[in-house]
Amino acid sequence: MNYKLDTSNSSQHYLNIEFRAKVSGKKTTLQLPAWRPGRYELGNFAKNIQQFNVTDENGKDLKFSKQTKDSWVVDSTKAKEIVVKYNYYSIDFNAGSTYLDEDTLYVNPVNCFIYIPGRENDKCTVEIPKEKGQKIACGVPYKSGKIKTNNFHELVDTPFVVSSLLQSKSYDSKGVDFTVWFYGECKPDWKKVITDFKKFTDYQMKLFGGFPAKEYHFINIIHPHIAYHGVEHVTSTVIVLGPSYEVMKERYVDLLGVSSHELYHAWNIKTIRPAEMNPYDYTKENYSKLGYVCEGVTTYMGDLILHESGVFDKTRYLIELNQYLKRHYDNGGRLNLSVADSSYDTWLNGYQMGVPDRKSSIYVEGSLVSFMIDMKIRETTNHKKSLHTVMKDLYVNFGKKGIGYTEEDYKSCIEKHSGVSFTSFFNNYIWGTKEFTNELKKAFDFGGYKLAKSISENPSDWYGLKLTVENGVTKVVHVQKDSTGYIAAFSRGDELLTINNLPIKANADKWMEYFKEDKIEITYLRNNKIWKTSLNKANKNQFYSYKVALK
Repeated sequence: MNYKLDTSNSSQHYLNIEFRAKVSGKKTTLQLPAWRPGRYELGNFAKNIQQFNVTDENGKDLKFSKQTKDSWVVDSTKAKEIVVKYNYYSIDFNAGSTYLDEDTLYVNPVNCFIYIPGRENDKCTVEIPKEKGQKIACGVPYKSGKIKTNNFHELVDTPFVVSSLLQSKSYDSKGVDFTVWFYGECKPDWKKVITDFKKFTDYQMKLFGGFPAKEYHFINIIHPHIAYHGVEHVTSTVIVLGPSYEVMKERYVDLLGVSSHELYHAWNIKTIRPAEMNPYDYTKENYSKLGYVCEGVTTYMGDLILHESGVFDKTRYLIELNQYLKRHYDNGGRLNLSVADSSYDTWLNGYQMGVPDRKSSIYVEGSLVSFMIDMKIRETTNHKKSLHTVMKDLYVNFGKKGIGYTEEDYKSCIEKHSGVSFTSFFNNYIWGTKEFTNELKKAFDFGGYKLAKSISENPSDWYGLKLTVENGVTKVVHVQKDSTGYIAAFSRGDELLTINNLPIKANADKWMEYFKEDKIEITYLRNNKIWKTSLNKANKNQFYSYKVALK
């Protein structure tokens, strides 16, 4: 399958794509991927196609009809080759999108490259225009104006950026070439970047004893505005970060964190693959309950490795742990839907908040569950083994062999290396929704930390209310079940107007603290109607502060 790109309509952000493939038979199905690996929700990319035309090798129009929202059936009875010409609106500029303007071409092939189902193992060639002065950041070699991949799976896992706004430096780790790219307005402190990146790269390479690719590229797209996103691939990651002036300052920790996380994904999920996703089916949802491994373990390991490799000191690492603790305890959904079932349901409502307190987070709960597993393995083996051992085992016996693993495989591997049963642990904390504070305390205690619970510093938390302020408007974003705020009938989306007849202007917490010993009456706006309610004194059902510190 062959592709040719044309950027002549860059001012309108339309990328022209030509697809050619040899065919035989009366009908040929063309499919545009319905989702992209790394984002477990349907993408509906076909909505970005404006024009679509199919001819044979001689330019004769072929009849075709749409079969689903993102597939077409072509009458190819008399054709030896089909040629599809279409354009793709490329306006979004994030880590998983496709973008085109006058000086930049950024393509995630999984967004915009059609293919013939059943021929995912065909070799692929892409002709990519590149002008003088431009560079290309890509996970496979670019030669004679083209990139070539062994199959379609490899192609859609190979994003690339073509621009004159690229700069890069490379380093070696265990014989593998790693390149760090920055696109956009950025002034990298290259000595600092390469030193830190090499530390966590060397450490990850040591943990797994090898790398699944011959080279790897950190492709960083730097925006002038606030941005934070990363997407994993085998030979690269695309990371979006901003604003530019903070990347080497306040947001440098974020750069390190997301880079370590995405590199770990080259093993975990891109190579160590759940059986349900091996191989990927791009036509529909690929349901799996292993998100707590794919994303949870990776989230835990990304920060742990920065600490163990010497990039993060203990103080910085504790900040990361405390952020996950806060997100865990602020989410009542952890008690309603298990982390395994929440993984399955990412396909239901994607990465949106969803209805209140419905599901847990495969990233947050997944990372804390991974921490508890890690500490238990270290304890039972006197530090001779750890979760690192388990993940290397999965890499050697599943990932490198191209075999997908199951939940039972993961559990059995943990039990093999720890020497103890994890059945009750999985039943309670992974497949179930049992509150795991006590288990978490034990894990922190063994790891040399102490977990403390205290009253929150935010007065709104005392009443079980999570608030946000946008453009001077204070809104309720979360209500703790059975809290004072819950009893007062607040719900997500309520706009707070007054407290005891005093206007709220981004200062609700101040007034709540001021009136904490008094009766509090609040007026609020809901569905274009003004309501009034009373807040009683805070009860035990509130948002507490959970923090971990060194013993």
